[in-house]
Amino acid sequence: MNKYRLFITALVLSLVSLFSCNNDEYALPSGKGRINVLLTDSPFPIDLISNTYVSIDRVEIRQKSEEGLGEDADSFIVVAEGEMEIDLLQLTNGITEQIATADLEAGVYDMIRLHVTDATIVLADGSEFDLKIPSGSSSGLKIKIDPAISLSEGETSDVLLDFDVSRSFVVKGNINGNIEGFNFKPVVRGVYMGSAGRIEGTVSDTTSNPLENAMIKLFMPEDGILDSLIMSSFTDVEGSYKLIGVPEGVYSIVCELEGFASDTVNDVSVSSGNATTVNFQLE
Repeated sequence: MNKYRLFITALVLSLVSLFSCNNDEYALPSGKGRINVLLTDSPFPIDLISNTYVSIDRVEIRQKSEEGLGEDADSFIVVAEGEMEIDLLQLTNGITEQIATADLEAGVYDMIRLHVTDATIVLADGSEFDLKIPSGSSSGLKIKIDPAISLSEGETSDVLLDFDVSRSFVVKGNINGNIEGFNFKPVVRGVYMGSAGRIEGTVSDTTSNPLENAMIKLFMPEDGILDSLIMSSFTDVEGSYKLIGVPEGVYSIVCELEGFASDTVNDVSVSSGNATTVNFQLE
C-alpha cells in the first residue's frame, strides 16, 4: 500500500511540474522572448469629458542594433495590425488595455511607433469633436522606451504606454466656459515595467469620508521646485487612486480638490516592482 501511495504521489508531482512549465514563458519559441504592449491614460478633468477615443491601426517596435540606430532608422517590427478604437478615459487608476503582443528575437528594444488614424472627444453634455491628426502622425508616433528593454530568451517583458490626455488634447477656447474644439498633440510616455513601481492610496476628508474626483499630481522635484509633472490621476468613488509605471526615484505628490485645501507629500520613494502607499486627508 505504501509503495502504491508513493507511486501516486510521484505521478501527481510530475503532472504538477509539467503543468507549471507549460505556461506562456516556457512556451516561447527557441531563441525568442515576448513583449506585451499595454496602454493606459493620465486623465483629463473628468467632470468635463465623457469619452476620449483614439483609433490605432498599427503598433511597431524597434530593435536596437549593436552599432545603435538613428532616430529615423527604418528598423521597426510590426507587432499588431488592425483598427483598434480605445476610450482612454476607461484606462485610469491602474487599468490598462493590451494593444499588442509578439514573440521577438532576444535583443534590445528601445522605441514603439503607433500609427494613429483618428481621435474624437465627447463632452459631458454630448458635444462631439473630431480632431485633425497631425501630418507627422502619418509616419507614426514615436515613443522612446525608458529604459530600453533588454529581452532575453524565454523572458516576457511589458512596456506601458501612458497616454497623457490632459496634454494631448489641447482646448481651443475657455475650458471653464465656451469650448470651441481641441488640437490633438499626442504626448505618450513609454515605460519598461520591469524597472518601474507604483504609488497608490486613498483621499478622504477630516471625518474619513472618501473623496471622489480629487486630482493627484506626481512631480519629480528640480532644485526644490515642483515644475516637472510626471503623471496625474483622479480618485474613484471610493476615494482610491493608483499611479502605475512610475520609474524608480524620489517624488513629491500633490492632492487637489475644489473646496478643500491642497496637500503635498514630499520625499516619496519608489522602487521597481514595489508599491508605495500615500494617503491624503484634506481639510
